[in-house]
Amino acid sequence: MLTGVIAVLAIVLVAGGSWAVGRMLSSDGSSDTTASSERSRSAASSTSAATSDAPSETASPTPTEDPAAEARSACVAQVKASDRIAAAAKNSAAHWKTHTDAYLQKVAGKATFEQTQKVYAASKAFGLADEKEFAAATKQYQATGKACADAVAVAPDDPTITACSTRLAALDKVRVTGTTVQSEWSLHMRAMAGKAHADMGAYHQAWLKAVGGAQKSIPAYAAAAAAVAKAPACA
Repeated sequence: MLTGVIAVLAIVLVAGGSWAVGRMLSSDGSSDTTASSERSRSAASSTSAATSDAPSETASPTPTEDPAAEARSACVAQVKASDRIAAAAKNSAAHWKTHTDAYLQKVAGKATFEQTQKVYAASKAFGLADEKEFAAATKQYQATGKACADAVAVAPDDPTITACSTRLAALDKVRVTGTTVQSEWSLHMRAMAGKAHADMGAYHQAWLKAVGGAQKSIPAYAAAAAAVAKAPACA
């Protein structure tokens, strides 16, 4: 009887021991796996944090452009705008001169009424285009401010700026005299547009005054334009 009990206990101990060992092994394996995973996640998190905390590389700032170069470019642009006014003034002066000279030719007996009317019509056809271009050129020039004066202050010894400033001074006279010519031409264009409803006596007197004014404004413009031809180039 005792032998049988001992045998049963031995079986239970063996079985229990096997279960305990299996439980321990199973438990240890699970813990190792979990710890390993936690360590991996922790390492990945640390790496990510280190990456995000690391200062990012930024592109090197672009060096500031040479102030003299910027000033030079602005001055050249101003002179080009002034040259555009001079070109517009050349056309306006030519057409206004043709228009007023036609009357003088008629009064001098060098042209018939019909010939004079044809010249009037031909020159008048350019009037509106002259007016628009002169206005556009003037607007472009005004937008340049005092670029050349500023450029001289920045780089007084720069040869290009010096040449451009000299040319601009000559062009300023063309701009002033050309504006007077254009104003006379535009005023007469307005008068012609309203001629049908105007008092003819007053219209004729205004016309005579315009012709007389052109004998001063056009030569003044021509002299200024001739001076620009002698001014240095600007580029």
